[in-house]
Amino acid sequence: MSLQFHQYLVRRKYRRLFSRKKRTKPGPKGPSEPLIRAIVELKRRNRDFGCPQIALIISKSFSIDIDKHVIRRVLVKHYYPESGGGGPSWPTFLGHMKDSLWSVELFRCESRIRLKSDWQLVVMDKFTRRLIGLVVHTGDVDGIALCRMINQIISGKEPPRCLSSDYDPLFEYHRWQANLRILEIEPIKSAPYTPISHPFVECLIGTIRREFLDQTLFWNAVDLGEKFEAFQNCTTTAVFMLRSRV
Repeated sequence: MSLQFHQYLVRRKYRRLFSRKKRTKPGPKGPSEPLIRAIVELKRRNRDFGCPQIALIISKSFSIDIDKHVIRRVLVKHYYPESGGGGPSWPTFLGHMKDSLWSVELFRCESRIRLKSDWQLVVMDKFTRRLIGLVVHTGDVDGIALCRMINQIISGKEPPRCLSSDYDPLFEYHRWQANLRILEIEPIKSAPYTPISHPFVECLIGTIRREFLDQTLFWNAVDLGEKFEAFQNCTTTAVFMLRSRV
C-alpha cells in the first residue's frame, strides 16, 4: 500500500510540473514589421552574416535587445522562402561532390609515457567516409607547421576541389589560406556554433581515440605515426574482408 501511494505521489508531482496550464494573459508579441524588414534587408545585403552578428548589429543600431534565436526564426519565415528553398539538400550536395570534398580537423593526443601532448591532423573523404591520412606534429602548431602537415597528407594524391573545416583560429592563418590557393582548393566552413555540421570527421576522431589512442603506448611522433599506419592497414583489411563476405 505504501509503494502504491508513493507511485501516486510521483505521478501527481510530474503531472503538475509538466501539464499544460491555461494562459491567463496573452504571451509576448513577436518582432514588429519594421524590425522584420530591417533583419531581412540586413541579411540580404550581407549574406555571410550569421544570426549572432545580425542580433548584435540590431541591438547597437536600434537599441533593441533581441536574441539570436529570434533572428533565426525571422529569417526562416521571411528570408529563406524567397531564395527558392535554400538550394540543394546536404546529401545531394555531397553526392555531387563525390571524391572532391574532404574534411580536415586538428586534435591533440596525450602520450602516457612522456606525459606530453602531440597534435594530429586528420583528413577524410566526406562522401565515402574514407580516411585520407593522418599526420602527427610535436610542439606548437603555426601556419608553417599546418601547411607542412596538409601537404604531407596530400602528397602523391589527387587533391580535392573543396576542403571543409570548422572556425578554429588555426585554419585562419594567412599561410594556410595561401597554401590552399596554390593547391587550387576551395575552403568551405561549417556552420558556426553548430557542432553537428561537421559530424563525420568528429566521429572518426572519436573512433581513433577509443580504438587506438586509449589502448596504445608510444614514445614520440615517429613511433605514433608508425603504429597508426599499422592500425590503419589492419582496419582497412578488416573492412575489405567484411564487404567481400557481404
